[in-house]
Amino acid sequence: MTVRPLSRLLRRCLAVLTVLVLVSCGGKTTQGQPQSEALALDLPQQTLLAQSMRQLPVPGWTVTVDQLGLPPGTVARPVGNVGDLGVFLGITDEGWWLLGLDVTSGKRTFGPVRLGPAGNATNFNCFVNGPPMVLCVRQPADLNVPSTAWVVDTSSGEMVYDGPTDLRVAGRQGQPNLEQLGEYAIAIVIGVGIYGVGAHGELTWFVPGDGGLTSQFSVRHRDTVPSTLAVQGSGRVADVVFSVVDGHVVKPDIAPGTDLGRAVVYQGGFGYEYTVAGDYTTERVAFFDHTGKKLSEPRVEGTLENRSLDIPLVGSKTNDVVLTLDGQRVLGLPPSGPSPYARLIGSRFLVSADAKQRVWQQFDLRTGEAGKTCEGESLWTYYIGSDGEVVVARDEGDGLVQGVDLTTCAVLWSIPGPAPSEAKEVWKVHTTLVQRTDDKLFSLVAPK
Repeated sequence: MTVRPLSRLLRRCLAVLTVLVLVSCGGKTTQGQPQSEALALDLPQQTLLAQSMRQLPVPGWTVTVDQLGLPPGTVARPVGNVGDLGVFLGITDEGWWLLGLDVTSGKRTFGPVRLGPAGNATNFNCFVNGPPMVLCVRQPADLNVPSTAWVVDTSSGEMVYDGPTDLRVAGRQGQPNLEQLGEYAIAIVIGVGIYGVGAHGELTWFVPGDGGLTSQFSVRHRDTVPSTLAVQGSGRVADVVFSVVDGHVVKPDIAPGTDLGRAVVYQGGFGYEYTVAGDYTTERVAFFDHTGKKLSEPRVEGTLENRSLDIPLVGSKTNDVVLTLDGQRVLGLPPSGPSPYARLIGSRFLVSADAKQRVWQQFDLRTGEAGKTCEGESLWTYYIGSDGEVVVARDEGDGLVQGVDLTTCAVLWSIPGPAPSEAKEVWKVHTTLVQRTDDKLFSLVAPK
């Protein structure tokens, strides 16, 4: 993608927002001032925090590692979730345990299940692999020796497999390396393609390609529910869209003579860039549902911004346009410089306005109004979660985490960092904030 000068990107924050108002009777758009009535947009489903973060949160339920049946000194951390069932890994010097917690109540739902000794492991990780199954893999130092896989059914707590596997957590090129995509584990072999993973840690379905997930899958800590579709390069021009459930390649319903290019997946479908025969200088986009059925072919020229993953953003030389998958124009923005990162929090659309993703301009998608421009790491690398109005992020100072009001960008509260010889961590597990302080786990909830 051609990188336009950064100065143009910075001017975005000073430019006047062009709002594209949807006309309810005909689906047309007009340019004008922010509409007085909110749009009835079908925004992507999000796992926002269930508790208000307006005030400093306080402990809710509390459990200790002893109450969970874990050995003294165990460090418990979440490795995934199946809805409100948080899957936690108990880490000790000599091995690992797996257990489930209902993060709304703190009640143990299964386990702890003994996985095995650490041995000579150099890498270890767990992956949700088609709920209710969780796959854990221990990788040995010798990459010529098989790894060990454990598969646990989280609905019953039963160990359904304990044995060797060719899977790697971080192997060398040519070996199947595991990645978590939504609620499924996949195995990537660079230069070969992508495999599914079965209930015994075996390779199942296969989608040939270059084995490289496109850059959109490097973005973490998003609130939108992930798609069951993924994208890899084909080794040619057109990307390959496929299901991480069964490996089915989804082919878009598009006219003959169309040359496809880059693809981006969204909740509810995907988009492709394309050109038509005889006019390879004009890039266009089209959107499809998860089966490949065409949803829209907007009358805009441009390319998909693959750093806007929650809702489509099409960039061109004249403007950037936020669209729905059915082709409705929601927001018009001045043209960006380098491809901007963007994220959705509630009904707020936030766009990074600098190369380091520290300056974020926000817009309300329901009214089209521009909001405050916030600065800092709270909307990017330090982001943990949000209730839609207040962001919870790692503290940039000496604190542990802080709450930032999106309306004012002000820090509302901060949880102090750990004291000497104290361990503290905070995670978002589905829609609940969970904190660990030494051997205790507890939820963080709004004060009564």
